[in-house]
Amino acid sequence: MVVFGYFRGMLSSSKKILSIFLFSLVASSFFVACEEELPPVIMKEVEKPLLDTAYQGSVPSPQTKKVLIMDITGVRCNNCPKAAKLAHQISDDNPGRVEIVALYPSTPLGLTFPWPGFDTLVTPESEQIATSLGSISSLPIGSVDQVTVGGGKLIDRSIWSNTVTNRLAVASPININLKSTWKDAEGKARVEIQMVTNVAVSGAVKYVAAVLEDGILSKQADADDTVGVHGVIDDYEHNHALRTVIGSTLGNDVGSNMPAGWVVEKHYYFTPKSKWKADNLYLVVWVYDAVSKEVYQVQKVKLKS
Repeated sequence: MVVFGYFRGMLSSSKKILSIFLFSLVASSFFVACEEELPPVIMKEVEKPLLDTAYQGSVPSPQTKKVLIMDITGVRCNNCPKAAKLAHQISDDNPGRVEIVALYPSTPLGLTFPWPGFDTLVTPESEQIATSLGSISSLPIGSVDQVTVGGGKLIDRSIWSNTVTNRLAVASPININLKSTWKDAEGKARVEIQMVTNVAVSGAVKYVAAVLEDGILSKQADADDTVGVHGVIDDYEHNHALRTVIGSTLGNDVGSNMPAGWVVEKHYYFTPKSKWKADNLYLVVWVYDAVSKEVYQVQKVKLKS
């Protein structure tokens, strides 16, 4: 009886150990599953400038105001080529005074998802900038100098032209000077950004430094059925496509309540991805009011010249 009780006790203990082991295994599997189901987090290291300085300088003459058109677009959007053509026409009608940034957001997914066999033009930076201006329910849509028109900053292309005309008449309180030096041996550019107030500027000011690429051939939906097969163009040329942003996507600090002649300088090294064509890359920088988001000025420079 003693021996039987001893083995019965061992059996009972083994069952307990087995139960604990199985419980631990199930619990660990549960936590692993939970971890795998978490949504992906996009991490982006903010570039540190080679030079980051600010000082009082002489007051410059104001630059001629330039206007920023943000063309929010997608490769499966039938009317997006029409919006791109309009933006180019507005730029041609105002030589040297309009800059275009084409944003390819991830929403709405049905209009931006890449075609099979073609690389995506969608970037998290495009999504962040576009959605910071409002909710995107359809494409194409856009923004002019990030100003509010008719209650929103995202506006239909039918009013881009008039809005640009109005913005061209506004004086810019800040000058932007850009320089890029390409280093062939290292395959990278040294970009120099200088921002100078030509009058006293109240409130906080931010800037965005965006890298764009021209001449990207990809598949594109088109509303004109006479172009391509079933309204799809296999070798459509995408221009002004936002590839990435140097520094913070939603704005780096320039300063607050700055006197006239206040100079802010930022220098960076930038190395493009190998699949990007360096000859077609350029930097577009815009400065804007941190509260209203109104763009004060925008300038561009080729990365490799």
